[in-house]
Amino acid sequence: MKTRLSDDPWQRLEGKFDTLVLHAPKTGGDPQGDWPRVHERIVNYLERAVAGKPWADHLALMAAVKAASRRDVQTIMNGLWCLNTRLTQLFSAFGLHTMQEWKGEQHIPAYLKAEVLPGDSQLMRTMFWNQYNYTSKQVLKWLVALPEGEQQLYQAFVLPVVDRYHVEGLIKEREVKLRQRQARKVETEAVVPHYAALRAQAHFRYNRVVRLRQAYQQACATIEREHPALPFAFSYEEGANPPRGIPAQERLFFRVWDHRSFVLAHAADYSDTTVSDARRQRHAFDDQHNHLYLEFVRAQRLGSDAPPEGWWFSELLRLGMLGIGPTKGTAEEIARQQQWLHEWGYGEGGSEMNSAPFDAHLTGVLTWTSRPGDSHFIRHAQPRAEGVFIPVEPFYVAATFGLLAFDVFTSTGMRSNELMQISLSKACLGRVIDTPPPGAKDQSLRTRYFFRLIPKGERTDTLATYFVSKETIRLVERVEHLLQEHYELQPGEMLPLVPFEPGHGRAHRFAPAPYLFQYNHLHLRAQGIIACMRFLLHGMLLPTREGKQVVLKPHLLRHSFATYAVQVEKLPVDVVAIWLKQKDLETTRYYSQVPEVMVAEEHASFLSRLSASLNVRELVLRSPEEVRQQVEEAKRRIGTLVPVTGGECTLHAYCPAQFMCVGCAAKAPDPEKRYQVEEKKRWASARLTYYTEEDLVLEAERMKQLLRDCDAELQEMDWIEAYRRDEHHVITIQPRMPR
Repeated sequence: MKTRLSDDPWQRLEGKFDTLVLHAPKTGGDPQGDWPRVHERIVNYLERAVAGKPWADHLALMAAVKAASRRDVQTIMNGLWCLNTRLTQLFSAFGLHTMQEWKGEQHIPAYLKAEVLPGDSQLMRTMFWNQYNYTSKQVLKWLVALPEGEQQLYQAFVLPVVDRYHVEGLIKEREVKLRQRQARKVETEAVVPHYAALRAQAHFRYNRVVRLRQAYQQACATIEREHPALPFAFSYEEGANPPRGIPAQERLFFRVWDHRSFVLAHAADYSDTTVSDARRQRHAFDDQHNHLYLEFVRAQRLGSDAPPEGWWFSELLRLGMLGIGPTKGTAEEIARQQQWLHEWGYGEGGSEMNSAPFDAHLTGVLTWTSRPGDSHFIRHAQPRAEGVFIPVEPFYVAATFGLLAFDVFTSTGMRSNELMQISLSKACLGRVIDTPPPGAKDQSLRTRYFFRLIPKGERTDTLATYFVSKETIRLVERVEHLLQEHYELQPGEMLPLVPFEPGHGRAHRFAPAPYLFQYNHLHLRAQGIIACMRFLLHGMLLPTREGKQVVLKPHLLRHSFATYAVQVEKLPVDVVAIWLKQKDLETTRYYSQVPEVMVAEEHASFLSRLSASLNVRELVLRSPEEVRQQVEEAKRRIGTLVPVTGGECTLHAYCPAQFMCVGCAAKAPDPEKRYQVEEKKRWASARLTYYTEEDLVLEAERMKQLLRDCDAELQEMDWIEAYRRDEHHVITIQPRMPR
């Protein structure tokens, strides 16, 4: 007989669920079997949210059966949540109290026809039916495989199967799917044309945050050195020679306060006790709590009468949209804040819950640090301030994470859960080095960088390769530098090992590692990473044809990535499916429906110690047979190991563009190779003249398209050069007399 393990979390449910269910045959509770155990996350949910409800034993049995069938933890969790949530509402709506009163063939059709819970969307109704139908049939299949005696014991714990006859014509699954696809198609159409501008804008905004941090550090150093009276006012100039689409030159004005100086300067707005404490430097105003804070006062446009732009995040600060979201204030104030978020597209699909799109779920990222008094002081000081108080370090952290995430999403089509796996370990981050092709003018070694990650849907621990550009690796280096400062590490010292975000559906599959998206010894949540990306790009107008504002999400960027590759560059769907790590080609076809334009990657330097240096020939000697074959094939391909016109190819497959590299989505443009694109443009212009004179219509059209691709690629190079120059813009603060 099998002995139950003492650390099995399933045992915690003893006394809360029926003993028969907890020891059901052919499940993890079977005392005579050796079946997969139910994961602790599932047990926690059953214990916390399901125990005591009429359907508790039914859902517990469902979880045990699915776990024994080796279903993914998140798949089981999704089913539990959907069924538990809807059954709770349906029992209330129908006035039911026991499972004996539940008549699926009667109650489910009524729900699908919206006779109850009219506020539920068609998508929610369809999801409930699909989960109920699949679950009841799966558990019934388990039941009929048992001996007849056991079938009679467990029949009472199986959700009654509803014949599809009862819901015929009520299931709007096709309609829901078409509506979802159309919505995604419209959003993709709005985003794709702006890829180059979005990527450049993200870099420029990041550079501005870096300079803001430098200016604040200069001001703090001056205060510490010279001890001027507070507030300390200063200014600096931004936007020297900006490219089109980037704010023109402005002078930005700031003040640095501490607790005491701000309260004393606004004494009429505080109680006598608070003002007295500030004067006497006691309680919240002693030296331990008397921190410095930066207030952005105003912006002045230079050389133009147009209104200044200032900071894109000022309104977020003024309205209190960062962190846990607008949950403070009266019901009317919260409603007004939520309306503002919905107008910007942050309604999260029309959810009735308060939207919190800028919540990183981690102190010190987008929100004030955990220093005593910070959040409390700012919450009361902001309404009294002339400008807005800026959490400088949390904004710098968020901008750094957000820039890397946006770069990876738009250059690889990667999913959020795959991005979260990126770590600075040799098992994850590597590079391949090979000698140049014979006869190449440039005889320097060829280097390609890649991540090894487990794609979503992969049930084994097989790692997939994601090739990335040098620019991506340069951003990896910046994040690593940020974390070294944060953890006060010595050069060469590895980042802390942190557990994978415990609330994630795949957390059980990943061991602690030096994950790149970490802070305060915690792994960032997927929503936290998205919040950082949204913060960096907030205010970018991306309207659909109907005028609805589009909000950037990883899944939307993934659709946009696939769209350009298939519809514009005409890459085969199976090649793009390999890029996206999708096994179903129909899914890739759906992802890549809209024909629009997409930008490729830019390149730069990389700190070599971050990666595992893998010489191709050494790799062959120590790799498994499958990897050896893969490398040998890669050496014969166009892409992954050779440079191309105007940049470097990142395509890990045979070249479907047949050497037409200008404008190819697989290429990362390199401004240093501008001359190659310009030469291609001159050639195409000459051929266009010839083909036009010879009345060769198709050939002329091909040259026109090539000229358009050359212009687009040269413009991308202009953006890249512009934000790289912007990185080296040095600011020096100018102290000013307080107004």
